[in-house]
Amino acid sequence: MKEKISIISTVRNEEKNIKKFIDSIIKQTKRPDELIIVDGGSRDKTYEILNEYSKKYSWIKSYQLIGANIAKGRNFAINKSTGDIIFTSDCSTVFEKDWIRKIINGFDKNTDVVFGTYFVIPKTLVEKFLVSRLPNWNKINPNKFLPSNRHTAFRRIVWKKVGGFPEHIRRADDNWFHEKAHSLGFKYAFIKDAKVEWLLDRTLKTTLRLAFLDSKTEGFTLMFARRKIYWTELFLLAFGIALIFLGIFVNINILTWFVILGLVFLVLFGGLRTYLKTKSISAGFMGLLLTPLLYFAHVFGVLAGMIQRIYRRTE
Repeated sequence: MKEKISIISTVRNEEKNIKKFIDSIIKQTKRPDELIIVDGGSRDKTYEILNEYSKKYSWIKSYQLIGANIAKGRNFAINKSTGDIIFTSDCSTVFEKDWIRKIINGFDKNTDVVFGTYFVIPKTLVEKFLVSRLPNWNKINPNKFLPSNRHTAFRRIVWKKVGGFPEHIRRADDNWFHEKAHSLGFKYAFIKDAKVEWLLDRTLKTTLRLAFLDSKTEGFTLMFARRKIYWTELFLLAFGIALIFLGIFVNINILTWFVILGLVFLVLFGGLRTYLKTKSISAGFMGLLLTPLLYFAHVFGVLAGMIQRIYRRTE
């Protein structure tokens, strides 16, 4: 019996990318049975464009759920879908024409979740820096890796058993979802040549803001502790606080040099790491600037999330 395929996505104020996204699905060598897109209350022409596509293609369905966060929009879309296999996607992606076919071919009777790769064609120095922080696709362990929603498909039973996407958090809903799916024993498969382009559009301001918000969710859910991430950043913070207290008993000049040497190491490490991954001198210099800033954004995000967890059940 043929399994039905549904693609679901949530959008908000995406008039810049929405046509590229939908057109890349229309041009697939294996077209889905339906595409369901939920608009969270766009203030631009996104929803108008969605309705135009819905009128032209009967298998494209659009809904508007004003004020819904990403997870709530995804759950709403999946509830409206009829597919046995659910593809999740973000509007800021463009799929290579055989992406769906390759992902579907990755499913067998023992596989519950299949994911591919994503790549970025950077346009700015900030984006070149961010490229250096993408996953190393040559070192992926499918049954430990947490894939993004922009390049993943899963059987409907996975969504049901996990309990849907977590509507109590604002960001990192895909990390939460796949962390729980792994813990329930669902089997993952990785298809390296199933590729999507991520239309990354980041400035320095948005990069730091999203780094803070993602880390805040990690702190709120305590995922950072289970995933063992941001530990370096938190260690450096604890070390800095310890130095301040030690300043009561130790010569302040010694502490100053400790702090200076620590910052110099952090800056040089960030620049060197970025250069080695991108082979771009300009991106390496951007790494000198952005690495310590990102570390601070991660630390304060995690701490803010942990504090919020004390007095709120929803982020």
